[in-house]
Amino acid sequence: MHQKKYIMPIFTFIIFTCFFCFISGDCWSRNYSPNVHWLFCIDTSGSMKTKGHMDLLKLITEKITNEFIDVNKNIIKTGDRITIFSFDEEVRLEATSLYQTENDILPIRDKLIDMNKRKGNLTFISEAIVRAIDFKNKYSRFFHTNAIYVFTDGKSEPYSAKWPKHRIEARKKKNTENFRKISVLGKDPGLNVWLGVLKWQAFNDAKSLVENMGKGGHLVDLTDFNRLSLEKALGNFAQTVRSIVKLSEMKDMDFGTIPYKSSQPYQKNLTLSIQTDKINEPPSIIGRINFDPDNPSEIAQEYPLEIKTSENKMVLNFKMAKSNELKPGTYRGKLDLFPSEVHFGTLVIEPSQFNVEFNKSGFLSFYVWRALILSVIGFLLLFYLISQIKRKMPIRV
Repeated sequence: MHQKKYIMPIFTFIIFTCFFCFISGDCWSRNYSPNVHWLFCIDTSGSMKTKGHMDLLKLITEKITNEFIDVNKNIIKTGDRITIFSFDEEVRLEATSLYQTENDILPIRDKLIDMNKRKGNLTFISEAIVRAIDFKNKYSRFFHTNAIYVFTDGKSEPYSAKWPKHRIEARKKKNTENFRKISVLGKDPGLNVWLGVLKWQAFNDAKSLVENMGKGGHLVDLTDFNRLSLEKALGNFAQTVRSIVKLSEMKDMDFGTIPYKSSQPYQKNLTLSIQTDKINEPPSIIGRINFDPDNPSEIAQEYPLEIKTSENKMVLNFKMAKSNELKPGTYRGKLDLFPSEVHFGTLVIEPSQFNVEFNKSGFLSFYVWRALILSVIGFLLLFYLISQIKRKMPIRV
């Protein structure tokens, strides 16, 4: 009698253990890394190579080469674009390259070396910034995030007092127009112009320029040459522009079991908790399931998923219109999460890929499971009733 008493609990434990073992699976396999367009505007005026002082031009170009472009530092990522401008009296586009392999950044390295031979005059800062903004607009379709870095050791000096009056007036007018344009564009929080100042004497002018840029302006203190680290400065900036959306840790996504027969399209909602970093609005995310080709029946390999987000939750809406046409069995695939076009290049979704599955019931399994569940419930109920009856029966001596 005592042995029979424990049969049902043991049986229930085995059933639930098998169930949880069955639904477990591997976790995500990769993270999605967004792309950034990095633009460097480097002062090549004579003061950057002043005798008796540190060769600032060489220092900056070496830091970009050894710290930023070094693939082992992991600041730039595959798919990022790097553009180099130089400026003094004039502004020049030196090189631009889309980073896919290490060979793609060789022209950038070569140009940075060549720039050390230049020794120009004056400092046309506003024109460098405007040219960089105009250039990044050409690639706005591909890079929503743009990092414009301006390195200079002095204050804005767009013209020389030795120039003819008409030339001075024309340059003053151009400089004023540039600052007006910078002021308007600076209201866009998506514009990121970081001004790295290499001498204390230029700080007041730099602050004024940053104020003109509004939300898009940032000032970086690079005046302590002993601590000058572009790796740190640009690494911090990379963290700023690559906002992170973290999802709750899950090993698998189960979209449930589609009934053997149903008059309505199958639909399943899953809610995930998310944590957003540096995002003041719900992140815009899209999803796509890549189904395995060896599933029980033919199914669209890429299956879109409707996703709605709030600041702390993400709801996945899985819809299967012609579910009755599927063969019974388990369907597996992988769900990829991407930033939508609205946030393309600004979000890192961690994790960005999940293993997913759903089941389609067969005729037997559809009814056997129901019969089994009813049997278990009936057996438990019967066991409970018999126990209660036995307690009330008189004890025989």
